[in-house]
Amino acid sequence: MLSFYVLIILLIVSFVVCVKVSPREKDSKRNIVLIVADDLGWNDVSVHGSDQVLTPNIDSLGYHGVTLGRYYSNCICTPSRAALLSGKYAYTTGMQGWPLTGGEDRGLPVTHKILPQYLKELGYATHLVGKWHVGSSREEYLPTKRGFDSHFGHRLGSIDYYEYTYEENWTIGKVSGMNMFRNQTAAWDAEGYATDLYNNEAISIINSHDETKPLFLMLAHLAPHSANEGALLQAPPEVVRSMRHVESPERRIFAAMVKKLDDSVGDVVEALSRKGILNNTIIVFISDNGGMTSGVTVNYGSNYPLRGIKLSPYEGGVRVNGAIWAPENVASHLYEGYVHVTDWLPTLLKAAGRDPPKNIDGHDLWNKIMKNKVSSRSEIVDIDDMQGYASIISKNYKLITGTVFNEYSNYQGKELLGVIGNPPCYIDAIKNSKAYKVFTKMGRSVPIDISSVRNALKIECQKQIKADDVICYPGNGTVCLYNIKKDPCETTDLSKEYPELVNKMLKVLNIEKKRVIPRVPTIRQPRANPVYFNYTWDVFVDVV
Repeated sequence: MLSFYVLIILLIVSFVVCVKVSPREKDSKRNIVLIVADDLGWNDVSVHGSDQVLTPNIDSLGYHGVTLGRYYSNCICTPSRAALLSGKYAYTTGMQGWPLTGGEDRGLPVTHKILPQYLKELGYATHLVGKWHVGSSREEYLPTKRGFDSHFGHRLGSIDYYEYTYEENWTIGKVSGMNMFRNQTAAWDAEGYATDLYNNEAISIINSHDETKPLFLMLAHLAPHSANEGALLQAPPEVVRSMRHVESPERRIFAAMVKKLDDSVGDVVEALSRKGILNNTIIVFISDNGGMTSGVTVNYGSNYPLRGIKLSPYEGGVRVNGAIWAPENVASHLYEGYVHVTDWLPTLLKAAGRDPPKNIDGHDLWNKIMKNKVSSRSEIVDIDDMQGYASIISKNYKLITGTVFNEYSNYQGKELLGVIGNPPCYIDAIKNSKAYKVFTKMGRSVPIDISSVRNALKIECQKQIKADDVICYPGNGTVCLYNIKKDPCETTDLSKEYPELVNKMLKVLNIEKKRVIPRVPTIRQPRANPVYFNYTWDVFVDVV
C-alpha cells in the first residue's frame, strides 16, 4: 500500500514538472505589439466614417476589441513619442516644441526611464521597427541603449520610401544622408518600399521569437508621413491605380500609402496567429498626431471636420485614431473615456503584471478600457513654451491660450474628400481583410454593430463655418474656450460666457507651467553633416 502512495506522489510531481517546462505556460505575461502610424488624420481611417480611404484591418482591431473614441496625443511627432515612451507630458522632459532635426545635440534625457526598459526588467524581448525620433546625436540616446534589444529603422523624422535618405535645408544648402539603421550600423543593404520593409522585419521578429520570453514589438511605421521635398508622396504604382475612386491626385497617392499601412496591420495579425501567440497578445494601434493637410511636410491627410492639423493644439492636431485588441476582451465596445498618449506606459505595464511607477503623468486605464468603465482621466494638459501656446482639457471643456499657427488651426481637408464613381464597399473590405478573417476563425465574430460605431464616431459640427465667419484664435491676451463634447469642431468660443471656468482652467495651467523644463533652441551643428560620416545621419557627439 505504501508503494502505491509513493507512486501516486511521483506521478503528481512529474505532472507538475511537465507543466512548468511548457514554454507557453512558463511565463504567462502577455505579448505586446504597439503599432504607431505617422501623421494619420482623423478622416484617414474608415472607422470614423470615411468611405474614401478604407482601413479594414485597422478598423477590425477595434470591432473585435476596443475602439477609442476620445484618444489624444501631442500635435507633432517628437513630443508625442517622448510622451508615449516616458509616460510623462513632453513639457516635463524638455521635449516639447518643434521636432528634432538632424543636426541637433538633443534627446529625451536618459534620466527618464522608458517603456522598453520597464518591460526588459519583466523579462520581455524588446524590439523597435521603424521610427525613433527622440534623440540620436549621442550613443546613449539610441534605442538599443534604452531598453530595446534591436532596432531596424529611421532615427530622424522621415525618409525617402525607396532610398531611405533624409534631407534638411541648412544655411549651406540642402544636406542629405542615409537615415536607415540596423542597430548601430547603416542599413546599406536594405531594399524595397519602406512600409513593406518594416512590415517584413516585424513579421521576421514574430516568426523567430523565443516563446519562453514575452514579446514587446513596437512597429513605428513611416506611413503615411511624407518623404523629402520634391517627392513628398510615394507609393507602389499598382496600389495607386487601385485608388482611382479618389478624386484628388495627391490624395490618391496618400490613400495608397494608407492602404499599405493597413495591409501591414493585417499581416502582423496573421503572423501572430500563425506563430500561435495571438491568443496571448495585446495589439495597440495609434497615430502620433493629426494629418498634415498643408505646409512644408504636407501629406494630404485630412482631419476634417475637426479644426486644425498637425502642429496645432486644436482637435484636428491632437484627437486621433486608437484601437486595442486583447485576448480577454470578448465584449467589444466603443470606449468614450479620455485616453492620452502618456497613458500607454502605465496601462501596458499593468497589462504586463507590473504596478505603474508613481512619478509619471499617465493613468493606468487597463481595467477601465477593458471593462468599459469611466476613465480616471478627466484632464489633459499641453504646454509648448517654444511655440508659445498652452491648452487644457477639463471634463467637457477645452481652453487654448497663447499663440498658435493660425494657418494650421483653421478648417482644412474637405477639398480632398471627393470621390469619382462608386468607392469600394466597406463591409466587403472588412470581411475580406486578414485581421477580420483571423479573428473570426478564432471564434471572435464581431459582437458589436459596425454601423453604430461608425455613426457614433462621425463628427457632426455644431454649425457650419462660412468663409466670412470670425472664429476665435488665441493670442494678445485672448483665450478660446470650447465645449468639445457638444462642439467637437471648435466653432463657438465660450470664454465670455464662462469667465469663472476660464480662470479655474488658467490656474491649473499656471501651476503646470512651474513643471516646464524649458525647450532649448534648435541649433544645427555643422559637425553633424552626413558628409563626415560616410553620408549617414549617425551619432556625432563623443565620436572618437
